[in-house]
Amino acid sequence: MSDHIDAVTNLQKAARPSRHVPANNGALRPKAPTPTLPTPSIARSTVWPASQMSYEEVLDAVHDLELANGDTSPKQARSQVLFAESLLAWLLRFPGESWQQRWHDSGADAAGKEWTTLAAAPGRRGHLVAAVGRLLLLDVIRPDYSWLYATHATPRLYQRLRALRDPEGFADIERRCAADARMLQSDRLQALNQLTRILVHNGGTLAGITLSDCIEAHRAQDGYRNRSHPRWYTLLREAAILPADSPPTISAASRRGQLTIEEMVDRYDVACRPIRDLLVAYLYERRPAMDYNSIRYLASKLVLLFWRDLEIHEPGIDSLHLPDDVVRRWKTRLSGPVLYGSNRIGKKREDPYTILMAVRAFYADLSHWALEDPGRWAAWAAPSPVDSRDLAGMTKMLKQSRSRTHQRIRELAPLLPRLVDAASDNRAAAKELLDTATATAPEESFTIAGETLRRVSLNDARSGIRASRGHVYVDTPARSGSSERPQDNRRNLSLEADRAFWAWALVEVLRHTGARIEEVLEITHRSFVSYRLPSTGEVIPMLQITPSKTDKERLLVIGPELAVAFAEIISRVRGDNAQLPLVSRYDSAERVHSPELPFLFQRPWGTGRVAMSSSYVVKLLDELVTTAGIANSDGTPAKFSPHDFRRIFATEAVASGLPVHITAKILGHDSLATTQTYIAVYDHDVIEHHRAHIARRRSLRPSQEYREPTDSEWDEFLGHFAQRKLELGTCGRAYGSGCQHEHACIRCPMLRPDPDQHQRLQGIIDSLEERIAEASERGWLGEVDGLRTSLAAAEQKITQMQRTATNLGMPIVPLRPDAARQS
Repeated sequence: MSDHIDAVTNLQKAARPSRHVPANNGALRPKAPTPTLPTPSIARSTVWPASQMSYEEVLDAVHDLELANGDTSPKQARSQVLFAESLLAWLLRFPGESWQQRWHDSGADAAGKEWTTLAAAPGRRGHLVAAVGRLLLLDVIRPDYSWLYATHATPRLYQRLRALRDPEGFADIERRCAADARMLQSDRLQALNQLTRILVHNGGTLAGITLSDCIEAHRAQDGYRNRSHPRWYTLLREAAILPADSPPTISAASRRGQLTIEEMVDRYDVACRPIRDLLVAYLYERRPAMDYNSIRYLASKLVLLFWRDLEIHEPGIDSLHLPDDVVRRWKTRLSGPVLYGSNRIGKKREDPYTILMAVRAFYADLSHWALEDPGRWAAWAAPSPVDSRDLAGMTKMLKQSRSRTHQRIRELAPLLPRLVDAASDNRAAAKELLDTATATAPEESFTIAGETLRRVSLNDARSGIRASRGHVYVDTPARSGSSERPQDNRRNLSLEADRAFWAWALVEVLRHTGARIEEVLEITHRSFVSYRLPSTGEVIPMLQITPSKTDKERLLVIGPELAVAFAEIISRVRGDNAQLPLVSRYDSAERVHSPELPFLFQRPWGTGRVAMSSSYVVKLLDELVTTAGIANSDGTPAKFSPHDFRRIFATEAVASGLPVHITAKILGHDSLATTQTYIAVYDHDVIEHHRAHIARRRSLRPSQEYREPTDSEWDEFLGHFAQRKLELGTCGRAYGSGCQHEHACIRCPMLRPDPDQHQRLQGIIDSLEERIAEASERGWLGEVDGLRTSLAAAEQKITQMQRTATNLGMPIVPLRPDAARQS
């Protein structure tokens, strides 16, 4: 039993005991672990020296404050005192020991920008706004964030606040802003203003700001349409005001993180406390063997879709021993439309059997644990409301789901080449357009691909759109008499080129690796290793896939085309820097942030960089399909998900002759059955013939096709790469297959030329040109045609060499053959 349950105290059931619910079951209630991230609930003081000044002292302070300002005349100072008198007189109507308490009791915070209507007639609004600004400068009141975000203080007021509260601290922040070439003036002002708001709300100086203060300020911005730039948080980290181990971004810091088991259960408001405690204890028992996402879904099935549903429709229920009519009504609701959730209410439920299986496993576990520890679990053992008859349709449902998946792959596999070509063409076109616009002077027009565009100046005030530094904008020159505004057809070519590049890069990496999307997004610059073949000493670049779904890492061979993609990605992310920038990646499934690592799939965001999310990947793929106009055979728009590339990869690998058990190793599957579902996308008769063939082979060689590869088989698999080594590079023919082109390597599309053999291939081209000239001179026209075909193929190989002459910057990490085989 878990340590959580051993450490509990016995709580007596207050409700009426029943035959199936023991009176003393509180021992099942575990202690709650510490939450992943603290939820700030900061009790702010309402009394401090400045807030307890008398009426006269505040007015004198206002007068002295204005006279100390060199831009204010004595007459203007007296006017400010009169404005302050009006505001103080209104606040004195409310009870309190300080001006802060009176301010809170007045309701001004809740009123937001309309707070002046509570204090006086609309005609005096300007006087009250000026007066409250002086109280803020003197730290007499500290409004809530709701008021600070809703009202719009003048830039002059924020400048005076910074000069009064912490001039040295803000001077350091401004120096850091000036040193960051990416920050626009608007970025700098937003960051400074947000830090000023925090001091107005909390008091003190910048050095006193804590992580909880930052989270409180950020979360208070919900619904505020001018959210502050997140750079203010990183400025605090860079200035060492926040500890070095604080989360890398304010978004990372403010996320709730993983829910505790108690929070997973309590969010559904279970009425029966003993059952609630049982569910908490059960989930704690299951937690060690499951990841966070899985335990969260299990809690949803057991708590919401099973027990809470029973409480809603069967009031007063308090026992796991369910009458037949109660079970029947629950199963009827389960087979009907979705009743709970946020986006599928009223729709047909697609997974009723997974819920039934979870409930059946719940009852089975309780019965099994009752035998092991009857004192703790025996009282909860009860007949399961789900039997084998309820699951009879599950096999049919799985077959239907598998059939839909197979049909999807049959439709998408022929479309993949078009998607690959579209990604490459779109990237090239976007880059050409960006390069042309970059070479054009601002406000000048240029024509490309029959379209006339005008480059827009970064400081063009007519745009009405906030521009980003370093980006190139264009628009279509306004036609005579047109009512279009310039911003209506404005395009950010830098952003378009960036999205086109990443769409191409994702397509290349997904289709060449067959990796899961979370595995692809977790690739870092440290994921590249080299493996030296023991037989020939040849170095093969390999990609280390970090553990994800099955918690098993593995190594994949990097082919030339994949190497080109990775080299392009590394070059783009690194830019002019010596190393790739370090960023933290948020795992939306596990709800945790990774350490800062040199992730390959990262992009600029504001003045910083962020790791890509799976939702962003899906968005890029959808845009690519739409741009390319790719449609299914029935005319409906095609839809490529990241996992479709994995299924197509598995299908093509097996179709090219790679054994199923080695394909499973490459994909990281624990079961061959999982791999077979990925590749079984052919007609039924083809599958049956294949199975019959396998059955005949098994009669001669029992169980030899479905097992772990032996050392000799693995060596043979690695030796395949050595056998493909040719004069000009390597042959890309399928594993276990011979040459189908009679060793005419120059013409063969399977030849992957080695950039190191550039001079040798150039010599072959020179020889071919000489032979063509000789054949033309002697009238050997048949020979000329054949030589020209060979020449065209050789020139194409030269182009391939130029594309693949790349460097991934792999660390030289020698691997033992047995280590590579285990990975």
